[in-house]
Amino acid sequence: MNIDEQFEHFLAGLGVEMEQPEDRQYSGDSIPEISIFQASRDHYGVFYRLDIIDQRPELRIMLPVDKGDAKMDIYLVRLSERTPLNESFVRMSMYEGSGAYEQGRDAALQHLLYAAAEMMKQLFWSGDVQSMAFPPEIEVYPILVQAQRHNGKKWAH
Repeated sequence: MNIDEQFEHFLAGLGVEMEQPEDRQYSGDSIPEISIFQASRDHYGVFYRLDIIDQRPELRIMLPVDKGDAKMDIYLVRLSERTPLNESFVRMSMYEGSGAYEQGRDAALQHLLYAAAEMMKQLFWSGDVQSMAFPPEIEVYPILVQAQRHNGKKWAH
């Protein structure tokens, strides 16, 4: 069972049913090449998960809310195809360099991920979660949005 299936099972125990939209443009089945967790320095109670998945940076933003059983909303943020930074991750992952380069690859990818995540955070916070309006350089997907009702059941994106 992967981490997304475990999370869905956890939410089911809380009475939250995950919605599975047909048009979802990402898959939670890939294993991260690198994962980093951070607490926000600028937003109280906010946590970030930074990943490189399928040679692409991903940022999950966990926001505290005063509704629902989980008391948090989660959004997935990815760089849009229009940003050149995506290509850097692909090229770094595919490049086979010297022994010294290979030894430092993970550290370099982590630093590159931190830089990309800082950009994605800034773009996310300049957008509007309520209307799901964000700058065109990022794509934002609601993963878990609490306290909405559908046919008497709680559900989340």
